[in-house]
Amino acid sequence: MELTKKSIVNIMATGTYGVCYEPIISVNNMEIIGYEALSRFKYKGDVVSPTDFFKTVHSDENIFFYVESILKEFQLKNRVPNKTLFLNLDPDVSVDEMQVEFWVELFQKQKDIVIEIIENSDEECVDDIENFMEWLDMYKLPYAYDDFGKPYTLFFASLLHKSKFIKFDINFLQTIEKEPYYIEVLRGVVKFAKLKGKITILEGVERDKDLEIAKEVGVDCIQGYIFKHKFISIWN
Repeated sequence: MELTKKSIVNIMATGTYGVCYEPIISVNNMEIIGYEALSRFKYKGDVVSPTDFFKTVHSDENIFFYVESILKEFQLKNRVPNKTLFLNLDPDVSVDEMQVEFWVELFQKQKDIVIEIIENSDEECVDDIENFMEWLDMYKLPYAYDDFGKPYTLFFASLLHKSKFIKFDINFLQTIEKEPYYIEVLRGVVKFAKLKGKITILEGVERDKDLEIAKEVGVDCIQGYIFKHKFISIWN
């Protein structure tokens, strides 16, 4: 399905959007410690890929901010009580003072939230991410290095050092499947995180063997399709 700015606005205006809360599980006791809020969309009765949706909306910063402000308020309103909520947020929706003030006011009203910083995999976004981290630090809002190790993305050293959480991309598990020695890369970053007091989360856990890798390298938490029976979906 080809999306346009007009169809994006229609989705938001008609309220055909939702959220899937994907659980984040402690490896130590297999209990849910929090949820990641994942946006969901429909257009004219058909399910819309979130990747396609955000690829289209990303071309217009004003529409992007408008969309994300609605989605984040919806995700916060319907969050699971007494659990940490992980929220994806792109630095491109905090490019001016008005936008930053909006996010600060919204997030400071909440308890137990973590901002997952999405980077756009191009050199032009480096300054935006640095500025993003600065205001998150200023207002003491915890954040995560999202999709660490994802193919074709920048290695962002300052984000790795400053973030409270490190979320490992599914690519680690996929690569270890083909090249077992790659597990040492994962093990090394986990060791670094432990020494620095950070919390690690392995994404993309789909099989029992993935869970065994998580236990072997010592990650703190896991998330993925293996826990699909614990997903919570809510539509507007």
